[in-house]
Amino acid sequence: MKSLKLPFTFDPIQLRAELSQFTKEDYYDIYNPSVTLKTLWSKQFIVPVGTPDTDIKFVPNDALKKCPHLLSIFKTFNCRVETFRIHSLDPGAHIKPHRDTGFGLEHGKVRLHIPIQTNDKVEILVEDQNIVMKEGECWYCNFHLNHEVTNGGDQPRIHLIIDCMVNDWLKGIFAASSN
Repeated sequence: MKSLKLPFTFDPIQLRAELSQFTKEDYYDIYNPSVTLKTLWSKQFIVPVGTPDTDIKFVPNDALKKCPHLLSIFKTFNCRVETFRIHSLDPGAHIKPHRDTGFGLEHGKVRLHIPIQTNDKVEILVEDQNIVMKEGECWYCNFHLNHEVTNGGDQPRIHLIIDCMVNDWLKGIFAASSN
């Protein structure tokens, strides 16, 4: 399976309002050989707590505690969430074809996307298939496969990215969404 729309919908207007309290200086440039520097920005909303000898938990940081709707999304996922961050892809930016090894349902770890701000000129290709995501929807894409992203619009493409470990709850969500 290349992609699957999950049965969650979130309020993109409320999310944009919560994110408006942060400035570009609150984000960091993602260094990735698939992306031109200074075009993909990120802000983390969870932090690991624990030691190498204990089970590390990921908990809301101070920024997430200031965002009630975003925090409710974090609490929606009844599985281990290891990444909960915002990605902002500048207008005209392109993420070259690449693979995120191990990020597929069959590998036990999934990467979910919730578009907060997008446009009809954003292209997300997974194995050359365009996945059209609307604001507020929640999508799984098998990023273990070859994929790329282009923002051909004139506004940033902003997505909430959630990396989850697959458990029985998440398998049930996928099964229900596949029908």
